[in-house]
Amino acid sequence: MTSSNDHTEDGTKLASDGNKPDEPDMTFVTQAHYERESHRDLTTEIIFAIADAADVVPTEIKDPPLYECVDIAAIEDGFFGPKAAGQTRDSEGSVSFRYNQYHVEVASDGWITVSESTEYEELPGSE
Repeated sequence: MTSSNDHTEDGTKLASDGNKPDEPDMTFVTQAHYERESHRDLTTEIIFAIADAADVVPTEIKDPPLYECVDIAAIEDGFFGPKAAGQTRDSEGSVSFRYNQYHVEVASDGWITVSESTEYEELPGSE
């Protein structure tokens, strides 16, 4: 996974101005980058990022199915879709959603950031 310089040394994500954390109750876990021309689609890249955060193989990321948490096709069309009327769909912004205990953010520049609540505690027997 590739990382960026938008986090403090303790993994707290910085706001876009680099001053205060966007979400002080969240801790950065991992980050991946999606490329339009890559052999991996956006869904696969998100699943690999979540698997990396959970320290499991990607095939274990199935409950709940990703499509029950977010409309990947809408993100892909809005941020990375094909040209429409001769113009690229290079929108700016980000979409975030929850996947189990993780907060996943997909930015229009292709960065996928996975964070976890600092208050998250795994329940006994939930392994």
